[in-house]
Amino acid sequence: MGRSSWPGWSRPGSGPEPASGDSDDPDPHQPHAPLPSAPAVPAPARRQSLRRFLRPYRGSLSLASGLILVETLLDLARPWPLKLAVDNAIGGQPVGGPLGVLDQLGPAGLAAVAAGAGIGLVGVGALVGYLITYLTSATAERVGADLRESVFGRLLGLGLPFHDRHRSGDLVTRLTGDVARVEDSMVAWFTVLVPEVLTLAGMVVVVLAIDLTLGLAALAVVPPLALVVALRRRRIRVAQRASRDADAALASEATEVLRNVRVVQAFTREGEAGGQFSGRSRSAVRAALGAMDLEARWSPVADLLLAAGGGLVLWLGVTAVTSGRMTLGTLLVVLAYLSSLYGPIRALARLARTLARGAASRERILEVLDSGEVVPEAAEPLQAGPPRQGLALRGVWFAYAEGAPVLRHLDLEVAAGERVCVVGPTGAGKSTLLALLLRFYDPDAGVVELDGTDLRDLDLASLRRQLALVPQDPWMLDGTVADNVRFGRPGATREELEAAARATRVDELIQRLPDGWETEIGEGGVRLSGGQRRRVALARAILRDASVLLLDEPTSGLDAASEQAVLDALDRAAEGRTVLSVSHRLSLAARADRVVVLDGGRVVEQGPPGELLAAGGAYARLWALQHPMELAVSGNSGEGVSS
Repeated sequence: MGRSSWPGWSRPGSGPEPASGDSDDPDPHQPHAPLPSAPAVPAPARRQSLRRFLRPYRGSLSLASGLILVETLLDLARPWPLKLAVDNAIGGQPVGGPLGVLDQLGPAGLAAVAAGAGIGLVGVGALVGYLITYLTSATAERVGADLRESVFGRLLGLGLPFHDRHRSGDLVTRLTGDVARVEDSMVAWFTVLVPEVLTLAGMVVVVLAIDLTLGLAALAVVPPLALVVALRRRRIRVAQRASRDADAALASEATEVLRNVRVVQAFTREGEAGGQFSGRSRSAVRAALGAMDLEARWSPVADLLLAAGGGLVLWLGVTAVTSGRMTLGTLLVVLAYLSSLYGPIRALARLARTLARGAASRERILEVLDSGEVVPEAAEPLQAGPPRQGLALRGVWFAYAEGAPVLRHLDLEVAAGERVCVVGPTGAGKSTLLALLLRFYDPDAGVVELDGTDLRDLDLASLRRQLALVPQDPWMLDGTVADNVRFGRPGATREELEAAARATRVDELIQRLPDGWETEIGEGGVRLSGGQRRRVALARAILRDASVLLLDEPTSGLDAASEQAVLDALDRAAEGRTVLSVSHRLSLAARADRVVVLDGGRVVEQGPPGELLAAGGAYARLWALQHPMELAVSGNSGEGVSS
């Protein structure tokens, strides 16, 4: 099942405009013309950094950093009440120094002070920890929202070649799941990495100050642990990237099937669709388990190293106490620091998983933000206005894939106010013309003009404001009829809305709907018929008040009554506008001022429909295929075939 990379616009190469069967033949009119290749992918923009999303929140992050320093000092102070209780309250040693006044309290008083100090340090630390967690988490949520909006805006601005290569489900996964993982890694930086590093550094200094030998023994495990982390970090990151890609493929599969669930059910393909989804799901599980295996495999190694370091310190400490070089209270302080020292080391080692997940997701996000595949604009673009002379394609070559041109040295002019219908077999390049006029793509060679000005020299937004597209598959919002029509111009008044409805006979539809304009039409407009959806799409285009209407197969797949209703609506909508339509249905071509027959990416015939029919050329042959009886009665004269 192919996906639509733009609402109502089929993916090139798998949609309505594949290269025609003779696309590799040389141009008979230009025997030495080079065959242009597909446009090269633009070079990526300068590598961006996600740090710029943190700048608006420097105040809250600075406050969180200050609180982290306070929390570190509180953690460093926590073991000392234990020394006060053991050496002074129990052992009877005088406190001395600045705290010598505590000697007057006696053993019970000293024990109470030690207990109160321990509780106070924990209580203040809990409050500071809460503030740090709230500030960092709230900031991460806001940064995540900014990042999502930036990624979504970038996706909207990237050209169709980018969307052609990426499935919708994958892009949605980047927008949601990957942004969430980046949030998690940012929270981990401020709530785990920075505090634990500061705590680790402070504890190392204190332990070394208390006893150099015990401090060095405790730190002996750090180099091998650092080596393990360094060796595994890259492998974990690669495994996490593979896991995220598998999750994205799973999301894409689910999105594709659910969007086309009617087709799946109609063809009784539920079993096959479920089997494919199960296969994707198992692949995602395997990728996730591979990443988890890498993460879990070295945890026992880290624990064993830490246990060995702890055992060494315990042995050396007991030896120091029994030899009289250290008091029992000091040893307990050192062991408390050792426990707290190994806690940050263990936390930092385990943090590799979260940071690896965040790094893999960050790469996927930056692929979007760094993509240079935007529609290029001139340094000083001109503003586009309603056509005074008209539109033109001159010497246009275009290929979706290298070596398979869809359009070949195409020349076509559409005068301002003219109604032109382009007809021809599937793959002739009809819908591609509309894509080039909208600058969804630019030609590989040649030029597309508005009033003699290359479209690439015009401001893109102003150009597209002059064009209103009615796609072959008229996409609908999951909302009301009013929402769908007003999408053409959100600021339109109710009077303008109703005028567009009258011009396209949507007003007749409104009268039959239970809630009128406010009737919910469902996802994709499932509660409307094909003809009704096309009329709503046409009303949307009319409301846009564009000077040029681009119609892609507006009557395809409709029954006779619905087709007639749409044709009547088109007649009203075309008044005062330039209209370029592409169609297989010659009932639309018969109402045009001029018909252009396209075949093999070239114009093979053009002129008023009646004259072309009388000439007996390509257009007459197409007419004969669709109206064999009518043509036989008319004697191939073109009479009586004006509708």
